[in-house]
Amino acid sequence: MKYKSQLFQALCSLSVVCLILLVASPPALFLFFTNSPVPVAGSPLYLETSSPGSDVAYTLPDIVADACYINENPEFMPVSGKPVYDVFTVEERQSSGLGLEVPAVSPYRAEKVVYLTFDDGPAPETTPVVLDILGRYGIKATFFVVGNQAEKHPAIVRRIYQEGHALGNHSYNHVYRDLYQSANTYIAQLHHTDEIVRSIIGARPRISRAPGGSAGSFTKEYWDILSTQGYVEIGWNISAGDASNAKAGRIVDNIVAQMKNENLWSHAIVLLHDGRGHHETVKALPEIITFYQDRQFEFRVVSFETPAPW
Repeated sequence: MKYKSQLFQALCSLSVVCLILLVASPPALFLFFTNSPVPVAGSPLYLETSSPGSDVAYTLPDIVADACYINENPEFMPVSGKPVYDVFTVEERQSSGLGLEVPAVSPYRAEKVVYLTFDDGPAPETTPVVLDILGRYGIKATFFVVGNQAEKHPAIVRRIYQEGHALGNHSYNHVYRDLYQSANTYIAQLHHTDEIVRSIIGARPRISRAPGGSAGSFTKEYWDILSTQGYVEIGWNISAGDASNAKAGRIVDNIVAQMKNENLWSHAIVLLHDGRGHHETVKALPEIITFYQDRQFEFRVVSFETPAPW
């Protein structure tokens, strides 16, 4: 009985001390309880402060996705396997003295890796169905969007982004005679599309793909300006052949035939299209995914780590 009385007195004394501390210095207690960051669903997967205890706040889009964001942080390094976006345009970086260089990362290679990439969208009759299929299989892909189509269908662009897929820049109008007049006209279309995408999701892609591919269209001047302005040009090494009138079965056969080249297994970059009229690509997609899944390929989004196709 005596022991219980002493214990009760001790607990009462401790309660009084805690109450005094709470009244006298609530800021100290607040800092104690909020010192450790709490993970938030959808928050970017890299450190947002320059060092532990730093009060530096870096810029992020209003809506963050499962992605990495390049901002003012000079120590930025992307997380492997995640889409990468820039919260600033090229012009903003240049005017503010922020760097445009691409972070030094090693190319990602494993025994079997595939990147499904879709060009020319978004299109309301095809892209949402592609996203539904990818979601059903738990697959992430990369969408190289055309600026004037993104302008027309911002909700689809937003869905691509929020579902954790990667967005890339595929020019503004995809018209070769406009696009390839010079390196300056080409880069101007990339800038225009950057601004459109950023107005939709709050950030812009740093990966790009030349309509029709860079071969035969790019000179050294094109490569130089892309490098100077921090773009990473992404080609392909597996063509589905769906830019023609090929039926779904033929599209699948095209991919299967090219995958006989085992040199591509470590970085198979598959060119597909989700632009208007590509219903056969949509029909072929489940079989394409199954082909790679059955052979234990890892599906990844395009990022700075993606190796050159050849």
